[in-house]
Order: sequence, then C-alpha cells, then structure tokens
Amino acid sequence: MSIRGCDNRPVATFCLIHGNWHDGSSWSPVAERLEHHGHLAVSPDLPFDDPSATYLERAQPALDALVGLPDPVIVVGHSVASAEAALVAAQRPVALVVYVCPRLGSFAAPPEAPPVFREGFPFPARDDDGRMVWQPDDAVRAMYPRLPPAVAQALAARLRPGASPNGDYPLTAHPSVPTALIYTTDDEFFTPAWERYAATHILGIEPIELPGGHFPMQEQPDTLCGALERVAAGIP
Repeated sequence: MSIRGCDNRPVATFCLIHGNWHDGSSWSPVAERLEHHGHLAVSPDLPFDDPSATYLERAQPALDALVGLPDPVIVVGHSVASAEAALVAAQRPVALVVYVCPRLGSFAAPPEAPPVFREGFPFPARDDDGRMVWQPDDAVRAMYPRLPPAVAQALAARLRPGASPNGDYPLTAHPSVPTALIYTTDDEFFTPAWERYAATHILGIEPIELPGGHFPMQEQPDTLCGALERVAAGIP
C-alpha cells in the first residue's frame, strides 16, 4: 500500500482501489498527480488472490487505510473493485464513489442489458484453487496492448492470481451516496454499451467517457486525474 500527501491539509482524500490480479501500485501515476495537486491518496493492496476471502474481507484493507484520514473521502474503484468500492461506501461515510471501467456485476441487471465483456476476450486458465493465473506475455497482449512495452511488462511481472470472492455479496442495493462512472471507448474487457447501460439504468447517472483502454491510470494518468478532480469538485 502507498500513502502520500502534503504537509498542509489535503483538498480531499482519495482511496484508489485496484482491480483483479493487480495491486495498489497500479494506481501510482494517478496517486502522484493527485498528491501534487494537494490531495491525499491511499492505494491499498486487496486480497483478490485469496479464495477464502469474503467480499467484506476483500474490502477491509481499504477501510483500514482510511482510518484517521481527513474528509472528504472519495472512493475510486477500478474494474471488478466496483464491488469493494461500494462496500467501503456502505461501511463508512464517504463523499463520493467513482467507478473507473467498472464490472458492476454485484447489482442485478435486467435480461435486456447489453453484453458485458468484449467478445473473445482471452481470460487465463485457472489453477488448482480455481484462481485465474496470467502468463506475463499473455497478459501483455490481452490487457495492455495500448501501453508502452516497458510499462506493460512491469505490470505483468507484478500480477497475482485472481480468485472469486467467498460467499454472497452483502449488499442488495447500491449505497445512497453521490456516484460517478468513468468508462473508456476501447476498454479491452468491457463493452462501452454495458458501461453506459450500467450508469444510466443501474446507477441512474450519466457516464463520463474517456478515450483509451481499460487501464487509464497507466495509459493517460493526467486525463484520469483531471476527470477525478472534476467530479470531486461537484460534491457538496
């Protein structure tokens, strides 16, 4: 986990939650920019590699990282961490939840919802514990085709196995907090049609579109940082 901040009181506290297979360091480019602008940023490592961890146990490192930190708190969940970001917002007061290229699979979608995943995405094989495990070269080709090779290879070298949560999701409805959704036009995992549908029909909000792929925190950290600050500026 990384914790950074300025000597003066931060404008906001951002809790940046990584997606499956990754760790908190995947958020480093955005965290650095947020701190440069006077915010505090925490990017905890969640146990997405532990098949025995429940949803609440997966979210606990984010809750722990926020203990004693100043308001307003903005929780940002990437990809499948949309589930854990919502849990953090349900467990403690937050000013805003921002979903970045989210899966949003924890809340029921009607049958007429568009396809979630890009057709033919090559998910990796599972190990004996049922966890999806990437080979580095496969991860670079599938997840990071838009990133510079050195960046892609560094991310692939840090990947962990990805486990499914143990047990049912504890929320039946989305927390009643201000919410934003940022999606990308060329997301390698999720279809833009699904992201737009999830924003308008599940969350009841208008989505924010950015160019690029599934990892804007690495591909275009300045653009994503700007988008986060703009939605943060709109909270009461």
